[in-house]
Amino acid sequence: MERNASRNRQMLLSLGLGGFLVNADNRAIAPMLPAMAVSLHTSMSSVALLVTAYSIPYGVFQLVYGPIAEKIGKVSTIFMALCLFSLGTLLCGVAHVFSWLLVLRVLTGLFAAGIIPTTLAQIGDRFDLSERPGAIALFMSFSTSGQALGIVIGGLVAQFFSYRILFFLLGLACIPALLAIFRERGRETIPVKPNPTPILKRYIELFKHKRSWQIYGLVLCEGLVFYGGFTFLGVYGVSTLHLSYLIIGLLTATYSVGAFIGSKTITKVLSRVGTTKMPMLGSGLMILGFGVIWGWQSVISLTVGFIILGFGFSYCHSTLQTFATDLLPNGRATAVSVFAFSLFLGSGLGPIGVGDIFDAYGSRMMLGAVCLGTIVFCFLCMTLLKRNQQTGTN
Repeated sequence: MERNASRNRQMLLSLGLGGFLVNADNRAIAPMLPAMAVSLHTSMSSVALLVTAYSIPYGVFQLVYGPIAEKIGKVSTIFMALCLFSLGTLLCGVAHVFSWLLVLRVLTGLFAAGIIPTTLAQIGDRFDLSERPGAIALFMSFSTSGQALGIVIGGLVAQFFSYRILFFLLGLACIPALLAIFRERGRETIPVKPNPTPILKRYIELFKHKRSWQIYGLVLCEGLVFYGGFTFLGVYGVSTLHLSYLIIGLLTATYSVGAFIGSKTITKVLSRVGTTKMPMLGSGLMILGFGVIWGWQSVISLTVGFIILGFGFSYCHSTLQTFATDLLPNGRATAVSVFAFSLFLGSGLGPIGVGDIFDAYGSRMMLGAVCLGTIVFCFLCMTLLKRNQQTGTN
């Protein structure tokens, strides 16, 4: 038992490196958007499409990677995806034209799709339900650390260098992660199923349950309102507060500090609040975070808002992830892949709508709209999860 626990921890550490780099690549874009708009000679709403170009294929290709992971093994799938992600990221550093960079971000998002959600499915296989929130929180601490470092480096690069340097750094940093995951791949055993469930039947089984529609609907809304607003907080800091790219990078990193501490405290808070109320608590903190930034335009309020948003997203999203890992126990990779598809569909569409509001009405109206959207999301968490508990399906 002790040996299995040690191996599980080694697995988390090695796969956590991959999650670290994917999130560093994804989040570093936010503080660099103003600088990239200038360098690529395009508008803020257009350059925000680089977020959408990454997020949409990331979400769509979850539906492909889930069945692949069930067939060839989850660690092998992660290794293959990280190799291609590294290549795509390096090529992003070569691009000098917006249209080419947009295409390469699509490909990078496509490859990145096979890493984090497949790792969550692997955690579901290797840890009991009672241990799973803690294991997910540990993995999330890698992810949030990647967010923090990516955001800080993104701000530094935007201030002193070209955005292309960041993509070169992240692409090369994948090499030690690939070596660690390759070692873990050698230990992987793929269970032989005498009568494997066909892919279509697996999805039919998943969506027969009302619970699945509720969880996937909630995470879609979470992606829409949270990432839609979060993507433009750096733009708000530059355009309204007149902060430098470096300061924006450092301030945005405080979100990841909040998320990191949240991942370390979630187990204790969860034992007091309960799983059903945890997403309500998290979304309530997200309302508070966006509200502080909206109501008081200052560097202090932006910093405080980032920290609160980190706590809120960690509490809300980690709990929804835990729910998703148990929707289809015999096909966790499939269930988690649909979860990630829903999240990144929302996080890809959110910046488009929020960007249009920002361009047409300015930052204040944009933040007000995000606050209103987050209130609606909190209400949905409260209504759907409470109803689910009352019907005894939680």
